[in-house]
Amino acid sequence: MEYANGSNLQSYLKINFEKLTWNDKNQLAFQIADGLNYLHNEEVLHRDLHSKNIVIHEDNAKITDFGISKVENNSTMHIGLFGKAAYMEPQILTDQSFQYIKASDIYSYGILMWEISSGYPPFEDKYNNNQDLIIDITCHKVRETTIPNTPDDYEKLYKKCWKQEPEQRPNIKEVLQKFLKMGFGKKIDNDTAEKTINENLSENRDNSTSDSGSKVGEAIQYETYEDLC
Repeated sequence: MEYANGSNLQSYLKINFEKLTWNDKNQLAFQIADGLNYLHNEEVLHRDLHSKNIVIHEDNAKITDFGISKVENNSTMHIGLFGKAAYMEPQILTDQSFQYIKASDIYSYGILMWEISSGYPPFEDKYNNNQDLIIDITCHKVRETTIPNTPDDYEKLYKKCWKQEPEQRPNIKEVLQKFLKMGFGKKIDNDTAEKTINENLSENRDNSTSDSGSKVGEAIQYETYEDLC
């Protein structure tokens, strides 16, 4: 697998997708899961996981941009629609009081798995505005279509990750176990991964009083996502 150091995953897939084998795609997805496992072991939630926050560097996919990450037991602050709506679980899109949890990151990770299988971002050029996308994800349980020739185990895994209800999704250790069963268990350089994540967390603490990021749209004002539907 040929990597371009420093590019984000979205850009990398657009340029190199035709050259990637399923072995390459599985390894990319595994490396991201491995990084997310480190975060969740530290009781940290990323909260903005999408393909522009994954950097390809020295043959490794690394999670970056902890601009709105928070320790799990302090995760009740509403974040509106920071980040990318297509990667966010239904509850957080519309529920002002929803408590972000590890399963929220898992949903985003499932969307990332699909993106790795397709080579392009979810719902690209399919919606003119966030509100229509949010209604479809939330009310109609719309997800992207499986790409032809996707391995069954890979498809089943990302569909479990993007289940509508948080309690139906696997935790990150269960995700890693699935990859081990599929034959993908080579870990990235843990020292490097830990250093990168700790640097990002330190930067986040230093900037904790600043704006967390830019909104992709105004949150729809409903008490719960069921009210919207």
